[in-house]
Amino acid sequence: MRNALALAVALLAFGLEMWTVVPAPNGLALIFGVIVPEIAPWGVIAAALALAVSATWASGKVRWFSIALSAAALACALLPLFQLPGTIAAGDTEIDRVLGPGQGGGARFDLGHFLLGDRQVTQIRVEPNLPFVTRDGARLALDLYRAPGGGLHPAVVVIFGGGWRYGARGDTAAEDRRLAALGYTTLAIDYRLVPGYRFPTQLHDVEDALAAIARNAKAWGVDPKRVALLGRSAGGELALVAAYRPQPLTIRAVVGYYPPVDLVEGYREPPVPDPADIRRLVSDYMAGTPAAAPQAYRAASPLTYVRAGLPPTFLIGGVRDELVLVRFQRQLRAALATHGDTVVALELPWSNHAFDEVRDGLGGQLARSYVAQFLAATL
Repeated sequence: MRNALALAVALLAFGLEMWTVVPAPNGLALIFGVIVPEIAPWGVIAAALALAVSATWASGKVRWFSIALSAAALACALLPLFQLPGTIAAGDTEIDRVLGPGQGGGARFDLGHFLLGDRQVTQIRVEPNLPFVTRDGARLALDLYRAPGGGLHPAVVVIFGGGWRYGARGDTAAEDRRLAALGYTTLAIDYRLVPGYRFPTQLHDVEDALAAIARNAKAWGVDPKRVALLGRSAGGELALVAAYRPQPLTIRAVVGYYPPVDLVEGYREPPVPDPADIRRLVSDYMAGTPAAAPQAYRAASPLTYVRAGLPPTFLIGGVRDELVLVRFQRQLRAALATHGDTVVALELPWSNHAFDEVRDGLGGQLARSYVAQFLAATL
């Protein structure tokens, strides 16, 4: 009985922790591939317990097999923690290099926040469901998170992700409150979703929101000359395209979490394995393949709009991203730098797509800190 229990514990530990290094073949495995590396401290504890159980309960060949499995699980769990200090050092160097000496620093992983959550509470006034436009019978609205104090504040417009098919503006409420607590009027906006609506509807919705914010800037506490756009995944694509096009507000900065930047190449070279069926997501958004809708693909790709004089850009991605390959982030970074635009890029070696869904995990804490530094330097 003890052999069986020890083996079961070792198999469970390894079966979870292996997703830190093994590519996900399907959507279910991808969930583990996203979560497991971000909660590495818990993984270390679990794998160490499995190792202890294997060493003390099991006997014979089962004992050594269980120990080997548990040790492999422990190695997987420790990997993100070993990568963490170098990632912080690289992030600090990147911020200082691009934005100037002294701008970086202070990013760290807080184990207390990881275990207990961020206990700091700031009273933020939220005004939900403010309509900004009605198109084709669809009423679009935003949630307004007011920064403490009166008057006008620099603003962050937040665009949710979800493959252009899923998601809602409330998905980012916890992070939107945190941005407001830092002194930014934060506005989380709607846009219409696939399959009912295809590109460029989503971009038009974002630009309608920006026009409404410009009209209501004083009433909503927005300084119209100090605005940043922030988007995740599909929302990152929309944020970048909108930031790189003329708008009625002064876009001073844009933040893209793991954004698609070249939809043509993203369609032609999907990840292998491809747990989310990227070609289906992109072709549904574009209402066809690149051969059928080449102009739409170009218009939806942030890379198309790269030129000199763009607002500072902050790109955040996981090296292990299995939906938007990190090489596309590197491609956009290189193109912006070639044109003399300000661009900061943070790569998290252990992280997968949507890593910040684990809000107080390793990647979520670092990304939050570096975004705060970037916004403080650019807004």
